[in-house]
Amino acid sequence: MQKLKMTLAQALLLCAVALPLSAAYAGDAVRLDCLTRQNVLISFFKYHLTTMKWGNHFQIASGIHKARTKTGTPYEVISFRNGDDLIYFPAKESYFLIYADQQKPERCRTEESFTYPVVSLPRYDGKANS
Repeated sequence: MQKLKMTLAQALLLCAVALPLSAAYAGDAVRLDCLTRQNVLISFFKYHLTTMKWGNHFQIASGIHKARTKTGTPYEVISFRNGDDLIYFPAKESYFLIYADQQKPERCRTEESFTYPVVSLPRYDGKANS
């Protein structure tokens, strides 16, 4: 019994020390420059929730489909509610958008990527410049 208490105490101590050292974040984001939509903000959150914002438009997606090309290159597909698909190739860190009304993928250029801190989540209020 004494050994169990010691192990539990050590585990609690480890958690108390490690918690402040782990950076809290709400999610990751990437800003893409796509020919059709230009400035597109893709935000990735826990539980495979992804959002896409461009201009006054905002879409959500849930889930990630992982696959491989015929040559074995891994890629990920995120399908948004409006029918758009975001395709990501991790090895080359490249993004493509396939719009709901089109068949041909459009390559997007990565402008920046960043992490949202917990205390300053972005707020979408419907205004054109937000």
